[in-house]
Amino acid sequence: MSPPPEKDDIASLRDRWTHLYASHLPALAKARDPAQKHWPVHLDHCFARIILDNAVGVDKPWTKVVKAPAVRNMTVEQLRDALDLGEKVAGGEVDLGELDGVSLRLRGKKEKGVAGSGSKGNGEVKGRVGEKRKAKDDGTISKYFAPTPESPSSKRVKTEETTQSKDDPSESKNSSTPTIKDNDMASQIKLIESSTTLTPFRKQTLTLLCRIPSGRWSTYQAMSDYITATSHKTCARAVGNAMRNNPFAPGVPCHRILSSDGSIGGFKGDWGAEGKYAGQKRELLGEEGVKFDSGGKVKGMAFREFGG
Repeated sequence: MSPPPEKDDIASLRDRWTHLYASHLPALAKARDPAQKHWPVHLDHCFARIILDNAVGVDKPWTKVVKAPAVRNMTVEQLRDALDLGEKVAGGEVDLGELDGVSLRLRGKKEKGVAGSGSKGNGEVKGRVGEKRKAKDDGTISKYFAPTPESPSSKRVKTEETTQSKDDPSESKNSSTPTIKDNDMASQIKLIESSTTLTPFRKQTLTLLCRIPSGRWSTYQAMSDYITATSHKTCARAVGNAMRNNPFAPGVPCHRILSSDGSIGGFKGDWGAEGKYAGQKRELLGEEGVKFDSGGKVKGMAFREFGG
């Protein structure tokens, strides 16, 4: 019987895994590294989903096998399996598009097309890609804009949730939220600073949202890059989680944050262009002058001047 793994060994594996999915793979995707013919995802939590579903969940979403957070609850063997598959993705030994297709099918999600079979020797994974499975969505895809009850300190600011019908999100403009004015931001920042329930990191993230001018947009990654460079290390997923349940929306404009690939991102608990509230987010941005192309990608450059 082999001795139990040393704590230092587990800590090292956890650090390697975190660096791989949170930093290394997103950087490769951003640079369009030739290791993959196509990078179907760019965000760290998406890489974690794909790799863990295939390496740990295997025939079910990883959340059915390991409690969240995975990095703290995976065994040494599971960590090594995740690292092995992630490193094969980085090295181009397996096709990320195929792995994503497996993950989406495990979660009962509609696949948006799988990249060509670029797998080089992982027959087990490649074989699973061709199988058809139906699985109930376990709801683990990040919900950056989930609804939240209005906090006492934000009663002066109507939230998007309270100004739209829950049954009919496509109400007329007469019941939609008012256009946000940048000269209101000083009061929004005061609301953030006076909150007794927000953590320092959430306050920091929400304050940064107030620096994005009307008619501009930014991304989770751009915000995390700025925080990492000026304050402390973070990642896009942490930024998104900090904006969850924004109690001051739409005054504190979380709708101005989009995905790194220029797509609409999340809103009120739904993700992507087909999300229930995507139209509301697009409408808010449109009123501020943000435009999208025919493919649903935002036009222009992401705002990054948070310190300016």
